[in-house]
Amino acid sequence: MAFIKTIPPGKATGETREVYNYMAEVAGHDMVAKIVQIFSLRPQSMKRMIRQWELAMWKGSVPRQSRELVAAAVSRFNNCHY
Repeated sequence: MAFIKTIPPGKATGETREVYNYMAEVAGHDMVAKIVQIFSLRPQSMKRMIRQWELAMWKGSVPRQSRELVAAAVSRFNNCHY
C-alpha cells in the first residue's frame, strides 16, 4: 500500500498554512480534501492546483451547477470514481 506524507491543516505553518487559509477562503469552509493535502509538502504546487479548481468551478458566467454536471459526466465517461 502506498503512503504519501502530508501536513494536515491543523499542523501546518508558514506558507503551507497560508495556502490552507486560501483554500478555506475559496471553498467557504475549513474542510480540506485529502487530494489537496497530498500537495502540502509543496505549497506552491498546492496553491496552483487550488487556483485551477477555483477558476474551473467558481469563476465565469456558466452556472456552477452546469460545471458540476459536466465534471460528473466526464468522470463517469473516464470511469473515475473520485
